[in-house]
Amino acid sequence: MEKAGRGKEKSLSGVSRRDVLKIMGAGAIYTFLPSERRGESSEGFSPSGGEGLIFVVGDGMPLGVIKGMHQVRTRVHGEKGTNFYSKLKDVHSNVGYMSTESLSSIVTDSAPASVAWSTGTKTSNRVLASLPDGRPLKTIMELAKEQGYACGLVTTTRVTHATPAAWVSHQLQRDNEDDIAMDYLKFKPEVLLGGGSRFFDPSRRKDGNDLFKAFSDGGYDVVRERVNLLSTETLSSSKPLLGVFSSSHMSYYLDRLNQPELGKRQPALPEMTKIALQKLSSNPKGFILQVEAGRIDHANHSNDAWAAILDTYELDLTLAVIDEFLKVNPKTLVIVTSDHGNAGWGINGTGPEYNDSTEALKKYQPIKASFEVIKTRLKRDGTRAEIRDIFEHFTTYRITGEEASMIQAAMQPDYKPFHGDYLIQPDAMMGMILAHSTYPKMKGVSVEGPSLVRRGNVGFTSTNHTGEDQILLSYGYKAKQLGLQRHVDNTYLFSAMCEFFGIKYKNPTMTEEEAKPFIKTASLEEWKRHMELHIA
Repeated sequence: MEKAGRGKEKSLSGVSRRDVLKIMGAGAIYTFLPSERRGESSEGFSPSGGEGLIFVVGDGMPLGVIKGMHQVRTRVHGEKGTNFYSKLKDVHSNVGYMSTESLSSIVTDSAPASVAWSTGTKTSNRVLASLPDGRPLKTIMELAKEQGYACGLVTTTRVTHATPAAWVSHQLQRDNEDDIAMDYLKFKPEVLLGGGSRFFDPSRRKDGNDLFKAFSDGGYDVVRERVNLLSTETLSSSKPLLGVFSSSHMSYYLDRLNQPELGKRQPALPEMTKIALQKLSSNPKGFILQVEAGRIDHANHSNDAWAAILDTYELDLTLAVIDEFLKVNPKTLVIVTSDHGNAGWGINGTGPEYNDSTEALKKYQPIKASFEVIKTRLKRDGTRAEIRDIFEHFTTYRITGEEASMIQAAMQPDYKPFHGDYLIQPDAMMGMILAHSTYPKMKGVSVEGPSLVRRGNVGFTSTNHTGEDQILLSYGYKAKQLGLQRHVDNTYLFSAMCEFFGIKYKNPTMTEEEAKPFIKTASLEEWKRHMELHIA
């Protein structure tokens, strides 16, 4: 681990390396605290003359995982607070609540949820900025660009993934990521940062087009490594910026903390956000930036509690970067929300009087890899002993032979989940095993005596999205004027952003009845393939 400079224990995020190690447990051997790595002060931003809008998305980030992150940093480790809760408590902030259903279902997919924000119109699951009948919808980024605002998108997923794509692309199928990458080339955002190089690489694209070359020929700085993103040349360049740092999604924060080679190649979300803000704010008219912590969603799909908590922690660090920007650019509005819930994420009361609950949450800390990494080491034909050893290596927990057999069974192609909503396997099985506890005596529904087995206590109801309303936090310039301090539908955020920019525009709409003939339901096998593509 690199040493911090003398007298500079705090990073740009306001969190020290010692704090990070304490929060993450012994597994954290590599951290991303931008100002320490680059020797910068926290005053890394210049004043801008224009107005800015930063739209922050914790994808699939229900209240439970926000609370879990907050509890780890505060109650478990005694820190004063988190950036998220600091904003929630601030009298200058607005706290609202938001409906999320799509045109085709009370449980939304990320695509129509993001379309609702970007266009003010409901569409069906898997559709980007279009109505189900194919009519395109004008997005807030397209409207802002026409008015002279700079546009940027930053994500920890593939840049061609649904949440950022729905602000630019009009594809009727979110899985058409080759075509979505072409849509970015046509739209020309000033900043585009994240993962997904396979959709730009001629050796991986179906049409053989070299989109890296096409962006470069179109006047872009194209960077593929963290060191190049953070270079003086990139920061001082006046060119638009494309940065793609992994073949698929960027690695979970948990894995970037524990595998130095990943951290050296892939920038952290606070770093990408800082670079994006520095570039976009040079536009005298102003800018609009979407920032997505997209892998919170994937960790929840996988029932991977610790990976979800740490990706939420990375988003919390990003809010601190945004605060630094607001200090010198007060004409900036910040909206923070989530597109939908996921997996019924919940910290369960544990033990008599729930008094083991805090200790149980601590039990996730020694875990040093996501389920995504653990799965790459497991073999379908591996022995129970091999599975036990691999699981113990990454989690520190010695599981039983029966539990190893359960993981092995969940890896088989003909495995029938323990009920139909746990499609992501063996992830869901590992999540259940890590939340297992045993007490010596049972009397009715109560327990007596200390636990015989005590692991974690985060429970999941499925590996699917959920339909509960989501938190809506806004602060900064004009925040009090936009009607966000109440319950709203997700489509209202388009109206609020249009009002912020002084744009008057209304997209066409369809009713549920009008949309029904255009809505097709996939087979279970096709749906499973889509889900695997979505989170892998």
